[in-house]
Amino acid sequence: MIHRRANSRAFTLAELLAVIGVIAVLAVTVTMSAQRVAKDARVAGATNHVLAALGQARAIAIRDHATVLVGFRIRQATIKDASGTVINDISKPQQTEIIVAKPTGRVGFPGTATAGAWTIVMPAAGIDDLLIEEFEPVEGLPPRLLPAGINVAGSAAEVTDINDIGQDTLWLSQPRLRNSERGSLVVVRFGPDGSVRTRNPSLAGNLTSSATDTSSVGTWIDFNRNGLLDIGTTTSGSNGKFFAFDELNDEALGDHTTFLAIYDSDRMHEEGTPSDWQGYGNWQALNVARTAFVNQFADRIHFNRFTGVAGVTPK
Repeated sequence: MIHRRANSRAFTLAELLAVIGVIAVLAVTVTMSAQRVAKDARVAGATNHVLAALGQARAIAIRDHATVLVGFRIRQATIKDASGTVINDISKPQQTEIIVAKPTGRVGFPGTATAGAWTIVMPAAGIDDLLIEEFEPVEGLPPRLLPAGINVAGSAAEVTDINDIGQDTLWLSQPRLRNSERGSLVVVRFGPDGSVRTRNPSLAGNLTSSATDTSSVGTWIDFNRNGLLDIGTTTSGSNGKFFAFDELNDEALGDHTTFLAIYDSDRMHEEGTPSDWQGYGNWQALNVARTAFVNQFADRIHFNRFTGVAGVTPK
């Protein structure tokens, strides 16, 4: 009997290299997809945390028939330098911290005094050219922390340019301290009925005798409960320094918003050009860059106009 051997042929080197190349491309694609899914999951998880904090704050406002503020600030690990001064440890990732606060009943804008590197607003009677309302974190309610690199943005409802042109199409947010950025303290205000408001209706926006004074009522949260408004070392003309959120412990005046966006700040910085927005002078450029990113990639939170209940807007 004659046995015939089946034809067999080995792979050539070119074919093996081609297969290895295809496998490498697939591996990179799968890895990138997995990373993107993980990042999207972090944003989704952060959105749920924000929704929970908003719901809790609204419930407190209704329960206590009081005004409740939700503020988004920065928590950064700290270390001591050679002189023993506590400084930011920018080698560690910063996180966004959610604070729920209630008013203390103190209203007014006294003069300022300098203590070391900080300008501190001292409590005093009388009202100057800016009216502010003091809040304190709710006693016994610990802050919530979002995953590192996830920020919360708010529409710039209270920001105008030099010509008083509204800029509510921009998104404001926490700064990235390692980039020496200037940011804003985004706040959401719930009224006693649970609805979202942008100011205290019992306070007039202009309580001075100056006919040119157009300043509005501001709010601040006394995070460290020392009874003093700590505004850091920022130097700026007029009242701008009180709105600058660019240092870890800044108690900047809040920007009330009626819309929130949860976004991956790390990704935004990776895909952008940090040199385009670093420093105080490029605060506007940073807002524009952030707005373009948020409009494309962020989860949105809106509030029911009548009830104040928060919900997620699909991308």
